[in-house]
Amino acid sequence: MHEWPLLLFTVSIPAAVGSVLFLWLIHERIAASNVDKLKAMKLPLLVTVVVSFIGLIASFFHLGSPENAFNVLRGFGRSWMSNEIVFTGAFIALVCLTTGLMFVQKKVHPILLLITGIVGLVDIYCMASAYAVTRVNGWDHLNTYVVFYGTAFSLGPVLGASMMLQSIKGEEMKKIVKWAFLIGIFGVAIQVIGAAMFAGYTPEVQLVTGETAAAKLESYSGMVGFRWAIEMLGLGVMGYLSLSSKPKINYLLVYAALLVFVAAEGMSRYVFYVLGA
Repeated sequence: MHEWPLLLFTVSIPAAVGSVLFLWLIHERIAASNVDKLKAMKLPLLVTVVVSFIGLIASFFHLGSPENAFNVLRGFGRSWMSNEIVFTGAFIALVCLTTGLMFVQKKVHPILLLITGIVGLVDIYCMASAYAVTRVNGWDHLNTYVVFYGTAFSLGPVLGASMMLQSIKGEEMKKIVKWAFLIGIFGVAIQVIGAAMFAGYTPEVQLVTGETAAAKLESYSGMVGFRWAIEMLGLGVMGYLSLSSKPKINYLLVYAALLVFVAAEGMSRYVFYVLGA
């Protein structure tokens, strides 16, 4: 599998988008509490910037050089890949602007967080469309959109919540973990629905090589099963932490859940690219 830069790009950017939307949602809730909002948002936003740049750098490895990205820009409005590059750039610029203003003005602008998140959602749509319109039959399915949005709504909230552990304590942190858990349920649920729809479709999909998508994926069934098992485990850990009667949050369990979601979404994307290999 030679699409490692794309795998990193298509996991990092949706995760960053999901994190931004989660931070916007949580900002509204911690604003009414005694929590230091600036302190609570600093690390999550900085990490989101870093994750975004990891995705951007990975995309350059795929394109070959930044110059090629500028050439692709000429197709904006006519090519989904060009649209994807433009909206990725706009999303990263807005994340950096929001974070920069936080340090300069000593406050976070929720409207900027929301605008950044919306631009990110458009970026994910362009990202998924760049695959859905290709001749790879296994990608021209609704599941392609579900795969990318699922990463945003499952991994993103856990990423945002885990970065707040050092600045928010007790019941307030528990509420944040609960929100990450609830949004994570949605992110995993839409992926389960998409996978179920796709499972009924794969026997009919004829790849360029002549074999069906079902046959191509058969040797990866173990990875697929393991991916779902650990993702459910990660979701279960978040559920346990948010519903537990204990007043304190176990930091190690939250970080473990984050690593589990990263691994699960990485495996999901690996299998996705197998169809185009």
